[in-house]
Amino acid sequence: MNVYEEVTSKIIDALEAGVGPWIRPWKNNWMNRNGLSGRPYRGINVLVLNITALAKGYADPRWVTFRDAKKLGGHVRKGETATSVVFWKFINIDDPDDPENDNGPEKRVIPLVKTYSVFNVTQCEDLRIRPFEEEAENKKTFGDEVNHRAERIIALPEVHHCGSRAFYAIKKDCVYLPHRHAFETLEHYYGTGLHEVVHWTGHESRLARVFGKRFGDEAYAFEELVAEIGSAFLGAHTGLSFRELRHPEYIGSWIQVLKGDNKAIFTASRKAQEASEYILKEAGLTEETESLTEAA
Repeated sequence: MNVYEEVTSKIIDALEAGVGPWIRPWKNNWMNRNGLSGRPYRGINVLVLNITALAKGYADPRWVTFRDAKKLGGHVRKGETATSVVFWKFINIDDPDDPENDNGPEKRVIPLVKTYSVFNVTQCEDLRIRPFEEEAENKKTFGDEVNHRAERIIALPEVHHCGSRAFYAIKKDCVYLPHRHAFETLEHYYGTGLHEVVHWTGHESRLARVFGKRFGDEAYAFEELVAEIGSAFLGAHTGLSFRELRHPEYIGSWIQVLKGDNKAIFTASRKAQEASEYILKEAGLTEETESLTEAA
């Protein structure tokens, strides 16, 4: 199978089992990240690593390659199974067949995808790295500020608290949410709010997210998938522990979209990443977030 088929198959399996692969399996604020550099993984890799962590019960979100483990003074235990992560590289090639080219070979940009094998740090031995519990204890940055960060994000659009529905009204360019007391927990309120703020970024004056003919009648379901993944990404940045699907009623339509297009989940993850980064920047949370991903 090619990388698109392999990753899409894993995510469909997770959805059919009722698991949102974008939900983080750990309780704290840490995101999936490289154990050597501290850099967070992005887009589709967040989902792929979450699936493995949920299946294997890994409580540590740090991952390393064979070479990383060696640089950290340790090694991967014999017999451990790797997880493949994906990295994109864009290259320029000559396109001599371009009929509009009057000035020599036209350069065309094409993406190349590479896969790398990584291991959770709990699959390794003798790494010179802090125990995860100790590192998390020393960097308690979210704590009581969780609500503060989520509030700053939800305050970005015009929000009306009324009624019994949560939705983004594109014509009025505003978000409608039920009153807070209508939700089971404050976390449910924030999770729903972040989902709608991701929808808000799709407006033509912001990220102008339009999916066109590629998804046709399934474009609505695809936008909901982007919002679901995006809200989980934001949850990781704000310290909210999302442990369930916010909108399980869309699972069937999401599976249909993914089965029909094995590149769809890559596009959804990329759009969700773009939306979350836009939101964090607009809310003034980018610098705070980057400080959380420094190497131990």
